[in-house]
Amino acid sequence: MTMPALSQETARPGIVIYVSFITALAGRFTLNRLGLEVPVLNDVRVVLFLAVLMCLMLEAHRIGPRSAAGGYCILPVIGLHGYQVLSATWAPPGAVIGPMIGDLCAVVFLIVVYYTLAKWDRDHVTRITIYCFHAAAWVYFLAACTGRGHAPGGRWAALGGGPNVFVRVMILGVITSLYIYGRSGASLRWLVPIPCFMFGALASGSRGGMAALAITIAIALLAIRPKLRWDQLAKPLATLVVLSMVLAITAGPVIADFVQSRFVEATVGQGYTSDRDVLFAWALRLFWQRPLLGTGINGFHAIANLGEGERYVHNLPLSVAAEGGFVGLTFLGLAWFTLWHAYARTPRAQRGPEAQTAAYCGIFIGATCLFSGDYFDARLMWVLLVLAAVRPAPPAGTSAAGRIAYPWSRAST
Repeated sequence: MTMPALSQETARPGIVIYVSFITALAGRFTLNRLGLEVPVLNDVRVVLFLAVLMCLMLEAHRIGPRSAAGGYCILPVIGLHGYQVLSATWAPPGAVIGPMIGDLCAVVFLIVVYYTLAKWDRDHVTRITIYCFHAAAWVYFLAACTGRGHAPGGRWAALGGGPNVFVRVMILGVITSLYIYGRSGASLRWLVPIPCFMFGALASGSRGGMAALAITIAIALLAIRPKLRWDQLAKPLATLVVLSMVLAITAGPVIADFVQSRFVEATVGQGYTSDRDVLFAWALRLFWQRPLLGTGINGFHAIANLGEGERYVHNLPLSVAAEGGFVGLTFLGLAWFTLWHAYARTPRAQRGPEAQTAAYCGIFIGATCLFSGDYFDARLMWVLLVLAAVRPAPPAGTSAAGRIAYPWSRAST
């Protein structure tokens, strides 16, 4: 006697999506930010990772035997992080490798979790994750509006994260707003959050975040330009312009001086780079000194010794080059290539708006990694790109259906 097959709705992942999202977003959040000191458990990741594992175990019986299309793309990603852990064996004296290895293992854990969820029900998981990012953007924005959590100099931040974290959440809010706008049938009310999130992004003072947004827009235009329906863009663009003007008139004076001093005077007038030029030059110097294997994990901080405020390069490729050498760069390039290859080889009819949105969100986070953050701060890039590239392998003879038709793009044939 055979058991009846679970319906698609019954077989879908549940609470594990939300727990995994909170775990990925929370990052290194520690209880000492709340004034608490609890050994081991003070790092919230310990509790959250255990919660994710428990949720996966509770829902594992619903997954069933599934294979993944594009699953090969995570192997170079895991290989990159494994190589970085291995590089601890030739790290210089004084390199603090324990926390770095912990961060790298945490990234691999999240990649494996989201790979498991993607091969279970990629579109459902990605859709819920997109909505979670949108909700998180509102939470961060409203928290920053209260004035609590702002960084020195008036830069907007919230919930214990710095301005560079804040700008990432704001721009993800913008991208997810566009997704929800398309999914809602072009309901203009879903465009309302975009000027608010852009206001928050500017208020963060993150020049790297704005540069990453420009990079993402350029890539998106190159990809969708042939499919744009310019006759359908007038109404949403006019709505955004009006909303932006209203926001600029009502709330613009609050940050006008800050934007002028941060983006115009400091950047253009004074050429202020937040010492990124010094960090990048040191990374290149270390790479040329040890071009094959690099300095080993945390070698940049140990050798450059630029102080506690400059512990990492703030550029993912240069950081890998300095600490992993040519071998590390090869792993990094292979990881990005295989993720792109797995995504590109997916038939357009099966790609869907969820995968496209995850890809653009991942590209944006990847672009921010050129200006800020360390290895662990790249975790959302890997997670989002895995969600874009990996999907359940469809049974033979089936075809994808139910794609969302965005009003600014022509239906694909």
